[in-house]
Amino acid sequence: PASIHSSTLSPAIADISSNSNSDLLTYLLTNSVTPAEMPRPFGRARLRAARGPFAPEHRVPARVAMGRHHTRGRRRGLAGCSPPKFNPQNVEEPTVVPALGLKPSEVVSLQLNALKSVHEPWVNHGIQVCYGFCEGSGSMERSRYFGYSKDLYHFDHFLGQFQNAFPELLGLESFEIVEVQEGDEPLVQVAVKGAKGEAPFTFALVERQFGARKGCLMTSQIIKGK
Repeated sequence: PASIHSSTLSPAIADISSNSNSDLLTYLLTNSVTPAEMPRPFGRARLRAARGPFAPEHRVPARVAMGRHHTRGRRRGLAGCSPPKFNPQNVEEPTVVPALGLKPSEVVSLQLNALKSVHEPWVNHGIQVCYGFCEGSGSMERSRYFGYSKDLYHFDHFLGQFQNAFPELLGLESFEIVEVQEGDEPLVQVAVKGAKGEAPFTFALVERQFGARKGCLMTSQIIKGK
């Protein structure tokens, strides 16, 4: 028959269900049983599973089965996106790093010389040198390097703020050490000359007490003069 009502289907299924699953599926397809006519537990999901092997033409294409998840990315332009060309975290160690025995004036001079050619030998290398000399670099503790409390655990946290706070130091033309105040926390005053004119800066230094740079002089804060 073209259709079997639920009143006659249940005994038939009960009789066939003792056999293999393939016998049951063959019976359902041969008699054109609809989902509405099938009693539980042989409902819609079982019928859809049954039709798959016997009717390949009814299989849903993968791109349709994905539905909104497939088309949403294309509408938003995500399907063809590529990773960023530059990741500030994925760089080598700078060519200039803190070392034991450096004098306060030498610590500051090394950083300012790196900032003269800020993008050599790679992009933002000069700022990376300053990050290497920063006392708060790589630490979970809040730093006052820029004059206020800020997390400097990652280089990218430092990178953007340095560019905004000290544009006069980027690509500077020359500098002069004006005064060095020795002590447990040395202060180095410098006069920087750049494309935007001259500007005074004070580098506050402190000795690192832990980690791989223990004993090295580090910059705890840069103070921009008026």
